[in-house]
Amino acid sequence: MLMMKKIGFAFGMLAGVLSADLAAAQTKMRLAVETTGGDPTNVMLTTFRDELKKTSGDAFSIEFADGGSLGDENALAELIRAGVVEVIPLGSDGVAALDAKFSIFDTPFLFSGKEQARAALDGELGQIMAASLKEKANLEVLAFGELGVRVISNSKRAISTPKDLSGLKIRTPNSPTRIMAFQTLGAAPTTLALGEVYMGLKQGIIDGQENPLSVIKEFSLFETQSHISLTNHIYTPITLVMNGAAFDALPDDLKAKVKAAAKASVEKTRTLSDESDTKLVAEFEKVGVTVTKPDIAAFQSAAAPVRIKIAEVVTPEFMTKVEETLR
Repeated sequence: MLMMKKIGFAFGMLAGVLSADLAAAQTKMRLAVETTGGDPTNVMLTTFRDELKKTSGDAFSIEFADGGSLGDENALAELIRAGVVEVIPLGSDGVAALDAKFSIFDTPFLFSGKEQARAALDGELGQIMAASLKEKANLEVLAFGELGVRVISNSKRAISTPKDLSGLKIRTPNSPTRIMAFQTLGAAPTTLALGEVYMGLKQGIIDGQENPLSVIKEFSLFETQSHISLTNHIYTPITLVMNGAAFDALPDDLKAKVKAAAKASVEKTRTLSDESDTKLVAEFEKVGVTVTKPDIAAFQSAAAPVRIKIAEVVTPEFMTKVEETLR
């Protein structure tokens, strides 16, 4: 009996040592996102997490925080640079605040459509943007997912031409170039955190907002809006980033698994974007929202000065370089 107790004690000690060794061997991977389940940024990070768990076994100790529990996108951008979190998805204003060159994505009608945007971000343009962000903020771009093409919703009137935007209080992200774009189009841009937009619309603090259809659905913004205009004026990628020092410290095999998990998350967001664009127009119309197909040529013409102003932000040389990659 005494011998069996000793053996049991020895096995217990061994299990404890092995458990401690495993914990020590694991790399912490703290993931965070501002949004809740269903939003494209949340979908991207969740897919990344699940894929990494599946392919890397016990290599990572993964912690996941969503719903803004660690702060909004701008707060998360600070946390990742400080090494408090390792991986976050960034929309438009968060990444542009870190690297002004990402303001290029606030250029109206920069891309002819989703397919051109996807090909560009998977290719030379994506490489250029990734190198810039690594240099400016020491963040490793894991992949470019898809938030989608942005449309305009409001509670006042149908938007068919830029003149219809005159005087409307339109919520925009806290991006100087996006604000400037809507000022140029005659609207009165107002910045609000995404989580505050629903109440802002309901209380009449703002008249409308601009986001992809999937975001309008996820945040129930259609409940407060009688009109949606399919302007598709801006394509917004999701920039999935990792703390540069944390990524560089990984062995090559784990770097490859992290990148592969990110690639899987890209495909998930693009599928979600296409599905949303296919079904949500009919869903919104069913509940009484008027969906308008505007005069795109009129919007392109009115937005032409915005491209010049954004070129001043990112530098004319960089704007030219980007345009060359898209030809």
